[in-house]
Amino acid sequence: MKTYLKAYNLLLGIGWLILLIYQIVNGFPQDRFSIVLLNICQLAALMEIVHAATGWVKSPVVTTAIQVASRVFVVILIDFFLLPHEYINWNGISGWHLVILAWCITEIVRYFYYFNNLIGKEIAPLQFMRYSTFLPLYPIGVAGEVLIVLSVMKKYGWLNWIALILGAILILYVVFFPRMYGHMLTQRKKKLNYG
Repeated sequence: MKTYLKAYNLLLGIGWLILLIYQIVNGFPQDRFSIVLLNICQLAALMEIVHAATGWVKSPVVTTAIQVASRVFVVILIDFFLLPHEYINWNGISGWHLVILAWCITEIVRYFYYFNNLIGKEIAPLQFMRYSTFLPLYPIGVAGEVLIVLSVMKKYGWLNWIALILGAILILYVVFFPRMYGHMLTQRKKKLNYG
């Protein structure tokens, strides 16, 4: 199991790193390579629910499931509902840009942090980043996810069954964001010995 977890974390850390570099170098394209790699990296996170449920890792199952589900939902919207020119954007920045930056940086740090723990190496700057980068990146990622949902609503119309479902999902973001952010703040205090 430990060998599997090492490989899982290392491969996903590398996958997210490749995606981030590719996006930055190429101007954040939403091309086939990016979509396939995003799907692989994000859908592989479904295994984290299994890892938590089986006790292989010490993560709360419900919290893990909420985080993974929201991202998988957004990936489905990107895959099936939006073309690059259909995103709501502000000065050229869209939900795509925000989620790519927030998700990639967060996951690169997280997966390499876990990998290093599994091989018995504690790297203080990496631990600090693991429990600090979420401070700006979590709200940025959620803003990107919300912009993607709003982009789909704009494309398909504001008054129909799609908008009704997506509106209900946006309410879930409002309900769960403070809880999830609070959970991460608690983890930060515990892991970095603050307060």
